[in-house]
Amino acid sequence: MKKFILKQETFKDFLLFQRSKDPLKDLDAVSEDVREIISKVKLKGDEALIQYTKKFDNLNLLNINELIFNKDDMQHAYAQLDKKKKESLSYLKDRIKRFHESIPLEDWHLKDKIFEKYGQVSRPINRVGLYAPGGNAIYPSSVLMTSVLAKIAGVKEILLSFPPSRSDLKELMLASAYIGGVDEIVCLGGAQSIAAMTYGTDSIKKVDKIFGPGNQYVAEAKRQVYGIVGIDGMTGPSEVMIIADRSANSEMLAVDLIAQAEHGSNSTCILVLIDSKDNEKIIEEINISFEDLGYGENSNAYHSLKNYGRIVNVKNFEEAIEVCNEFNPEHLQIILKKYDNVDLKQLYAGAIFLGQNNSAVLGDYCAGPSHVIPTNGATKFSSQLSVQDFFVNSSFTHIGDSRSEDFEKVLENSKFIAELEGLMAHAKAVGSRIKKLFN
Repeated sequence: MKKFILKQETFKDFLLFQRSKDPLKDLDAVSEDVREIISKVKLKGDEALIQYTKKFDNLNLLNINELIFNKDDMQHAYAQLDKKKKESLSYLKDRIKRFHESIPLEDWHLKDKIFEKYGQVSRPINRVGLYAPGGNAIYPSSVLMTSVLAKIAGVKEILLSFPPSRSDLKELMLASAYIGGVDEIVCLGGAQSIAAMTYGTDSIKKVDKIFGPGNQYVAEAKRQVYGIVGIDGMTGPSEVMIIADRSANSEMLAVDLIAQAEHGSNSTCILVLIDSKDNEKIIEEINISFEDLGYGENSNAYHSLKNYGRIVNVKNFEEAIEVCNEFNPEHLQIILKKYDNVDLKQLYAGAIFLGQNNSAVLGDYCAGPSHVIPTNGATKFSSQLSVQDFFVNSSFTHIGDSRSEDFEKVLENSKFIAELEGLMAHAKAVGSRIKKLFN
């Protein structure tokens, strides 16, 4: 492989580039194709799914049931799994549980002179659909990063969908689903999977909300069905930003960039170097690691770094913060000699990893938080997946036979504002209570 060259930019050049970027351009490019797939699945159901499975996965199906698996199938796959795989995936499950079971989820209420009780109650979503990437590469970790949260929340029905895969890969996904507590599985990928979970078919019961990362077809499908079904977000392609000063180990920086790049050819990997001129040293380490890994010019990692990778040189940590908050990365690694002045609340990123020995790779696996994280700049307004996302909340208020001055004030002000807005039935509804209680 010829020597790899990573793009290099100044602080100002990066900001200009980022501000001119359309974060949803890749989704817009597949919008019409996705719209057609969703429409056909909605109209033809199982028949369309069989057709798309043949078209995209080269599988000739006699019946859609060939793609559907139940708990017995999952348990059988788990029984065939070797001891080391069982132990490692169970350890991952335990780490996820440890983190998410610590998140407060209690109902709450207050009481005052007006309301006997008012507050909020939470309940788990009844039925969810989980999407996990698949095909030639499989992600049992993605199964656990969503299903374990759903089980903690108390979701009643968990459907998992992932693309058709080789027999050995499929069995690993089935076993992982068993560990995660999934109820049923359908081997469907892409936009057709999202459509099937949204609208349902004769063989697939529709869900209330869809979770999980995927390619641009999956993300665009989620965008198009939102409102008919809930979605966690339009996650993918993957991103990492690494902010590092001169104390950082060049070899670790290089391999961390490649690790994120191997997720897909359109993953974005940005290294922000503070007061450092080690650009060429980092690029040389990337080339050494490419050779060690056997990754050539046809690899996802090579295309990702060539097209979406860059080194940005900045003067200080304040400029690094500005770069971060202009990009809003999915993963943010910070490697500094000292962390005294690092205020995490200043940094808008999905998941943050501090320390030379830390890595976004740990977030992908056994750190504990879910690795389903917003991308395309969405971390400035949304958060990584949490057990809280599997709940819906309702406020409640309870008023008894109150005749207090405070209650009269609530009624009078509500009536006045209703009249101000021209909603006279609203005003009359409140006025009738004023008349009954206070006249």
